[in-house]
Amino acid sequence: MLYFCELILHDMQGKTIRKLVWLLVCCLWTGATFAQYQVAGGVKPPLLAADNTLHRIQVWLVYGMEGVTISYTSASTSHQWYRYRLRALDYEPVASTQQGATSEVSRPEEGYGYFVMEGDNPAMAHFVWVIDYSRYPVNFQGLRVAETADPCEALRLDGVNETPPLVYRTPVGDATAVERYYEVSYMTQVWREQARQFVPVLLIDTLRGNPFNASMQPPLTDTEIQLTGDLFARYFGTEETFSAGQYQAVALEVHADTLVLSSSQSNIAAGDNELLAPATIRFTAQANAPVASLYIWQVYRTQEPDNPLVRFTEAEMEYTFDRVGEFTVKLEVSDRSGQCVNAENTYQVSITETQLLVPNAFTPEGSPGVNDVFKVSYKSVVRFRGWIFNRWGAELFRWEDPSKGWDGKYRGKYVPSGAYFYIIEYTGTDGKAHRKSGDVNVIRSSKTQNKTETE
Repeated sequence: MLYFCELILHDMQGKTIRKLVWLLVCCLWTGATFAQYQVAGGVKPPLLAADNTLHRIQVWLVYGMEGVTISYTSASTSHQWYRYRLRALDYEPVASTQQGATSEVSRPEEGYGYFVMEGDNPAMAHFVWVIDYSRYPVNFQGLRVAETADPCEALRLDGVNETPPLVYRTPVGDATAVERYYEVSYMTQVWREQARQFVPVLLIDTLRGNPFNASMQPPLTDTEIQLTGDLFARYFGTEETFSAGQYQAVALEVHADTLVLSSSQSNIAAGDNELLAPATIRFTAQANAPVASLYIWQVYRTQEPDNPLVRFTEAEMEYTFDRVGEFTVKLEVSDRSGQCVNAENTYQVSITETQLLVPNAFTPEGSPGVNDVFKVSYKSVVRFRGWIFNRWGAELFRWEDPSKGWDGKYRGKYVPSGAYFYIIEYTGTDGKAHRKSGDVNVIRSSKTQNKTETE
């Protein structure tokens, strides 16, 4: 019987990986029943290789025909055995021995289906076919990786398959081959998300039928590829391993991360998914080394993909976005041979346009924390400088951080109420220098004004 099962493997660090594979689960009985039949004998215990319920026939493998018997047990004390070579309707009687309710056919011939017929209608019978597996050994010549497969997406093995088929005939006469199962094994790398790194693992997969027709996951590291089997031979202790030689990997798997290192502050709310200029972002790529060898980062305006603004050729880059608009960051990784390119990682960056508003009055020392500092309201200001002057043109204060401002003091003391002059120069995300100037009114209560004058 065949089941779809989970194969548990372990990587080089002892961590478990699991892979869904076809596994052969056999009834390993020295005398296993089908309907009322039992099969026994041979150098090693027989093996159930196929259970064709549609045609009510089971196929058993034996290793050597020495001492092989097929027995049948029922309530009847009189059994008549039959066999067929091509189809059940062309049956012929077979000699048997009977003890009580059990009869037995000794030394059945390979190439025949056997059954006991209750009545005279073979369509109601169940059937048994025995194959001497020792006569059909696995044999591959010139095993290699096929050149016709796309090595970036999948691999396929090639060579000369001289393994003879395990053929039986159903009761209706159809020649049918028992499927063989093989194991292919090779080293690869697996990405561990929690550790953010690749680790080496031994991958074992099961190939069903002709292994030259099956696609395999391409390895992510240089490795020897081995084909072992079949799984019937493993049971009988005669399996062989064939090598496709050392394979130089070309397939890629790429993972990338982003980290915003710095971004302009703002006291104007930014929209969803907006980033304030100047914004410096670090982009980091990790791929299966040493297969991955060339990294190319490109930054371009989303509407101008053929006109990149910058191009980096390292696994990590930092870029400062200081212009308004929609930007795309694209990563391409190539293997050392240039056969495979991974371009699956792209990022969208939205930089909002510059805004800068200047208040016309503030109340230092009046209400602490409420309009007591002359500050601009802004977002996405790339560069900034500001000055405060009195009415005679004397500089009272200067600052270069738009998130800060003037507290209304000069040389440690609050200035008197009145109008003062400001000049602000800044660069916006349009790349242009801008200048604003005007008056700002310092408003102080008579109480605080008199206190300052007394001091």
